Amino acid sequence: MMEEGQNYPKITDKRIKIEEHMEKGGDDKISALPDCVLHEILSRLPSTKYAIRTGTLSKRWTHLWTCVTTLILKFSYDPYRCLENPNLISDFPNLISDFVLSVSKTITQCRQLKKFKVDTFYDMQFEVQYNNWIRHAISCNVEELDLNFRSLGRELDESPADELELDQSNFFINSLFTDLRLSGLTLNPSGVISWKNLRSLCISSQNLNEELIVNILSGSPLLENLCLESDVMTVESDDEFEDLYTSQWPQLKHLKKFKLSAVCHDLYVRSWIRYVIKCNVKNICISLLWDPACGHGFPIDEIIFTSSCVTDLRLDRCMINPIGAISWKNLKSLHISDCCLNEVMIENLLSGSPISETLVLDGCCGYNRLDITSNSVKNLVLSGYKASYNDSETTDAIEINAPNIISLTIQNEMIMRTFLLGNVSSLVKANLNYHFRSIWFERETMPMEVEEMHKNHMMNLGHVKELKIGDLCYEAFSCLRDKGFVFPSNVKFPDQLKG
Repeated sequence: MMEEGQNYPKITDKRIKIEEHMEKGGDDKISALPDCVLHEILSRLPSTKYAIRTGTLSKRWTHLWTCVTTLILKFSYDPYRCLENPNLISDFPNLISDFVLSVSKTITQCRQLKKFKVDTFYDMQFEVQYNNWIRHAISCNVEELDLNFRSLGRELDESPADELELDQSNFFINSLFTDLRLSGLTLNPSGVISWKNLRSLCISSQNLNEELIVNILSGSPLLENLCLESDVMTVESDDEFEDLYTSQWPQLKHLKKFKLSAVCHDLYVRSWIRYVIKCNVKNICISLLWDPACGHGFPIDEIIFTSSCVTDLRLDRCMINPIGAISWKNLKSLHISDCCLNEVMIENLLSGSPISETLVLDGCCGYNRLDITSNSVKNLVLSGYKASYNDSETTDAIEINAPNIISLTIQNEMIMRTFLLGNVSSLVKANLNYHFRSIWFERETMPMEVEEMHKNHMMNLGHVKELKIGDLCYEAFSCLRDKGFVFPSNVKFPDQLKG
């Protein structure tokens, strides 16, 4: 039951071809490689199950996989299928039991590990086995540990998630860890944390309380990448959290990248923003989980709008309405998602970013025109356009004028009637992969105004060196082709791209 997702190439056919080749007595050039090279190849496979399968190739291969330095084990079970067929839920106990037994047998055969990844559902009856896996990985001097214990109940009906409680002393005091990704675990150190060589830490947990945060930061002096995800707010009082922030949080001198995914809580979010700016973090992502009370965004601390250290900034579901001027002197890339923006605010964002090269608007609304006149912005990505909850903020169409950009991507769902391309004279590369879901009309056939819009796009983009039409808007453009419309020679359709 060890799987690693459906995007990886199938190994079975290749394995069969190798077996047939060996049975015919042909030269096995792969087996002729030294063990150290074969170990490296097996360690790089997307799932350990593929490495184990090579043990059937020949006697030479029987135990090679046990020397891999990477173990990747995933429980293949889709909980959403249970919503369609409740009878499938009855299979879960046997499936998870088989997986746990398989992992326990597999991991004990490996003695030297650099990376250990396990992705499964948490089941209380297997807590001993889960902890044994972690304990064994640590005894093998593991450096990268990726633990994801999902909650079946949480994924099916959003009930409170049970978590694996982790209190092993050799876990919290470990100088070998360089990369930790922990999800679905309750961290319960009995004393101080000491991760002296940790460079990257990602935690998704319900118990990110103030004491634990300080303990983690104090024990990770070399941390460069920090990602915190929590959909439960554990701050008991604003005053207590504010005092803790101002007096106890140690400054991480090496922190370069920070991501916060959390529920909307003014003081919690503001404190983290102030902390990472104090640490001169260059890459910041603030992604607030959806809360109806936040409406179209959550107000964030003003200090982020005048940070000179930030080079890459992403704001998801944030209210962008600074009181003063924006000053992002070193910002190179700006990504805004699920926000309501008007033309004046977009202009202020760009004018306050004199060297910004990339602008991404993902699922935003509220603007009718995009006038990108900045000389520095070269890449524009418009990823969807959403309808506003406020009827006065909906739009029939948007117009894009960006004379200096060299790359344009328009993709995903556009909730509007049409959009117009104005001056894009410097454009070199364009990618159109969008579809319309108009809130004003629903027709089986393409409206004439949309057909004319597509024709105008082709005319305005005739000078572009590389013009790709994606799957989402392929049908609309193919209708034009069927009607005899002659496309510029630079246009590449999906069938051509795949060929």
